[in-house]
Amino acid sequence: MRKAWILTAAVGLLAACGTAEENNEQSGVVGVDEINLEPLEAEIDAPEALDPGEDAELRVLVTQGDELVDDASEVKWEIWQAGSKEGSEMVESDLPGEEGWYEVSYTFEDEAVYHIQPHTTARGSHVMPVHDIVVGEPDEEELEEAEDTEHADSMDDHEHNDNEDHDHSHDNENHEHSHDHEDHSHDHGPMHESMALDWNTPAQVSGLDEVTISFDVSWEDDAWENGEVRLEIWQHGDDMRTWLDAEETEAGTYEKAFEPESYGSYHIMVHLEDEEVHEHIQYELDVEEE
Repeated sequence: MRKAWILTAAVGLLAACGTAEENNEQSGVVGVDEINLEPLEAEIDAPEALDPGEDAELRVLVTQGDELVDDASEVKWEIWQAGSKEGSEMVESDLPGEEGWYEVSYTFEDEAVYHIQPHTTARGSHVMPVHDIVVGEPDEEELEEAEDTEHADSMDDHEHNDNEDHDHSHDNENHEHSHDHEDHSHDHGPMHESMALDWNTPAQVSGLDEVTISFDVSWEDDAWENGEVRLEIWQHGDDMRTWLDAEETEAGTYEKAFEPESYGSYHIMVHLEDEEVHEHIQYELDVEEE
């Protein structure tokens, strides 16, 4: 009888574990151990020098820690001659990548110093290193101008990465916040200049009742429709993230019900994506006792 009881208990425990796993999958809860928190990196593989009119293969290796990143959402190569960034050309790499590599072919026609910059967006991060290619034998003045441009571009790139790096690591720091929803900060830099998001949910609510998270999204002053919108929600110090898919209730308006489990401040990262857009913007929701 004792052996039978032990066997029954073991079977019950396994069944309970299976049910818990199924519940976690259905609720959208993801353990922090399942998320790669390493920074995104991009390493350019391209020639240092070429002859005018020569074709070149431009490649970039995208990694996150020890992991090769094959699921980048966008890799666009910006190519321009030193001192003429306003005339830059954008060339897109094919997706998906292969063993972390993304590549394009390009013909460097003129005798000049070229800058190449793969704008790489993957897993919520954006990186954009720069590499120089000397084509032919540019004169000394052009080489000096290229060096000055490289320094300026590297400074701009540094500032861009500091201000616009869309990193899923979410540093566990206390962020100052106001109860005025207009003061909610976007911790991951400004959105694309053509996109705007108007937050409709109050910045502060009372009680643990269900909250409707709602916001309007526009693109070039028109409603941004049929986008893929996900909400990543967590509290400071949480090991788990809750992921919810928002629904478009009318043109450009996205909503999702959220039921807080405890009082305090919640971070809400809004992920917006379609064929042209991959943006992230963060808000906070304060849940206070009644």
